[in-house]
Amino acid sequence: MKINEIKNASKSNRNVIDKKKLENLYESNSSQSVVFEFKKERYLEGTQNKEFDDKINYAQKALQATFKMLSKAPSTGMEHLKIDKTVRKINFDFNNFYEINSNFAKIENEITVLVLLPLSSKYRSIGEKIRKALDLGVLQTQNKRIKFIYHNTGNDFNYQNFKLILKKLNPKLIIGPLLRENLIKIKPIVTTLKIPVLSFTNDSSLSEKGIWVLGFSPFDQINKIMEYAIKCKKERIGFISVDNDYGHKIYDIITNSEMIKLIKNKIFINEKIFRNKDNLRKTVSNFLNYNESNNKDLLSNNEYDFIILIGNRNFVLELAPILTFYDVDLTKTELFATSVLKDKTLLKEHSLINAKFPFIRERNIKEFNKLWNLAWPKQETDQLTRLGYYISKITIWAASQDSNFDKQIENGKNKFSILGNKFIFKSNGNVLRPINIYKIDKTGSIKKTDSCL
Repeated sequence: MKINEIKNASKSNRNVIDKKKLENLYESNSSQSVVFEFKKERYLEGTQNKEFDDKINYAQKALQATFKMLSKAPSTGMEHLKIDKTVRKINFDFNNFYEINSNFAKIENEITVLVLLPLSSKYRSIGEKIRKALDLGVLQTQNKRIKFIYHNTGNDFNYQNFKLILKKLNPKLIIGPLLRENLIKIKPIVTTLKIPVLSFTNDSSLSEKGIWVLGFSPFDQINKIMEYAIKCKKERIGFISVDNDYGHKIYDIITNSEMIKLIKNKIFINEKIFRNKDNLRKTVSNFLNYNESNNKDLLSNNEYDFIILIGNRNFVLELAPILTFYDVDLTKTELFATSVLKDKTLLKEHSLINAKFPFIRERNIKEFNKLWNLAWPKQETDQLTRLGYYISKITIWAASQDSNFDKQIENGKNKFSILGNKFIFKSNGNVLRPINIYKIDKTGSIKKTDSCL
């Protein structure tokens, strides 16, 4: 046999599920056991297509590695979830991806959860990782009636198709979408039909009764920054932001708070200024009231005791060294940005040592990673991936209740803890999570801090 043939044969064998072995994997009988199966067709798109045949190994690897992992679904009350070492039998006849033209026959008393994720196009890799996290939650559940149906929002997702999906599936809850523009598309109809939505977007302005936004909102972060500034009695606050809608919305939040009287100056830097290095330096120099002739002794620039820097990674990466160049000493002036500072490139930036940012403190990440790597070895997790798992567990519990999720929230069943990570759902669509302040140290690591300068 030729070398290429041997390699191909070996690769083919790795992608085959040994069903005889799987038949020996049983769970103790339970009326709440879950059946979770993968469609042996196009794993991400829902229709047969040769282009995606090789990628079915996502499902196979997940199945082979996770049959021995089970856990109870989360309940309310901030309790910790434990992973049981039981096993269960897998049914191979289930279709878990929805196509608009398919004839979906609903099982009697089945509870459907519709999942909206981008499984193609620009955000495909993100959608795939979130789906794996959701799958992990479903594989652990013991409720046989609940079925997650996935629909791709990556290509031609539109309002009319979505109406057809809802008519055919009549889901009890919706998970997703990831992008704010898709949430805007579905809001009118889900609000009318009163279908609860748990979205991944971080635009908290879209939250309302029946629609919960679970992404880490920059506006929530700004509230935490303001809380810190007021607690630490800052009096000379400077605000630097990219000149766009995002930056102006954040500044509006500040001006509509008691912190407005603490703002000494502000600048919004547009694209034209940002691209011209001389103009950019001059703009920042003026903002800092910097005078080189008055600073021959290399004293710190004390124009502000607190600076808020708002922008994406490239914006922060460009501005931070300029602030240092004009003698802003971060051991004397506190520099705050959003959780963009957790970017690996920014953590290594010398001019950002001692900079601070708000972030949701996650618990038991190592425990989750061990669980994750049983299914997908050598694959890293991130905050969004883990959020997918948390949402999966919350959704499974909510869908298994007799009443609708919004009624459960109104009745006080609104507190969840998955692996120690806490969520409090409010009736108005807000979701509260513990937010802490972190500081970048000299090694590029981050450390929780509560102290003021």
